[in-house]
Amino acid sequence: MAERQMADTTAVVAAVLEEIATALPDLAGDPHVRDVLTTTVSDMVVAALTTLGTGSPADAVRAPEAALELARRLAQRGVPISVMLRAYRLGQASFQQELIGAIADASADGGEVAAAARDLASVTFSVIDAVSEEVVAAYQTERDSWIRRRNTARLATVTALLSSRSAESGDDGSALGYDLTTTHVGVVLWCGTDVDEDERLARLEGLVPEVAAALRCNRPPLVVAPDASALWGWFPVPSPDGTAMQNRTDAVADVLVAGTWAALGDPAPGLAGFRLSHQQAAAAQRIAVAADPDHRLRATTSADLGPLALLAADPGSAAPWVQSALGGLADDDEAAARLRETLWVYLSHGGSLAAAATELHLHKNTIVYRIRKAEQMRGRPLSDARIDVEVALLATRLLGSTVLRPAAG
Repeated sequence: MAERQMADTTAVVAAVLEEIATALPDLAGDPHVRDVLTTTVSDMVVAALTTLGTGSPADAVRAPEAALELARRLAQRGVPISVMLRAYRLGQASFQQELIGAIADASADGGEVAAAARDLASVTFSVIDAVSEEVVAAYQTERDSWIRRRNTARLATVTALLSSRSAESGDDGSALGYDLTTTHVGVVLWCGTDVDEDERLARLEGLVPEVAAALRCNRPPLVVAPDASALWGWFPVPSPDGTAMQNRTDAVADVLVAGTWAALGDPAPGLAGFRLSHQQAAAAQRIAVAADPDHRLRATTSADLGPLALLAADPGSAAPWVQSALGGLADDDEAAARLRETLWVYLSHGGSLAAAATELHLHKNTIVYRIRKAEQMRGRPLSDARIDVEVALLATRLLGSTVLRPAAG
């Protein structure tokens, strides 16, 4: 049977191509793919028929060069690997149907027909299985290479935009496939050292759609990888007010998975906003990376930093100043931490004892006692350089033990 089919494979190849074209019209209709798809189907049909006719091991069949080229072209066009594998499954099914029809038309008894059908199913499965491993590897290699090349080109363009000091660069974003005139939120996503280096970018890239949804993006974001552990992103958003942006930031924090972190700039429009929001996100990341992991916010925003943004170039330099501003309150122990929290709430509410007592679920007299105790530990009244106290307390909240004085013992 296989020998008769080998004499004229045209009908089988045509039937397989028709099946793929019907189920996957976009794939078969691409002129850059169609010719190599036809050659791939023809080579695969010949390989399967040869294996059936000679009885050679099916798992020894190697992927034809056309099949490897098809995998590479699909990877370059961003066609999902699932589409490629479905084309192989459709081709396998069509090939088997064609040969089963030929077996049914042959003058053979039931036992011979059943044996031929079993051999056909076994061989076609083994051939497709063996070839699939090679074409998947070729696809992934080309996809990785293509992504690296695309990222390199995009990163060069983005870096040029960020480094330019002019209000307008003459670039409207068309080279990036991104509208620079929109309102953007700059985002930096990164992985901690507990995530395997080979998995970091894949994990971060998987977060991009969820971050976009959390920020309620109205168009696809622009994302580039400056290194193997981080992504820079610009997410186009409707201009939110402060409350809406805080809600969206909380939503971003909720979608982050273990070992991943985010820093966000403020929403800002146009090319100037493209630069500013990224600069804010990068500053927030530098502060977050310097923080004690136990105190690090899952998603840090420019608004969280306040005056600490001035320290972004060298977050470690904050420790001596914080310890000087807080005195004994900068000790890294439970007692000082409790007093720092009370002071923070009290000062955040404009010095209202009632509001602080309500938030902390304490009596006003307890708040008064803790404030006096805090002044004693600091060594001077709160009224002495009060703004320094507030900034230093903010630093301890964001950076934790990084800026605190180690506890005795």
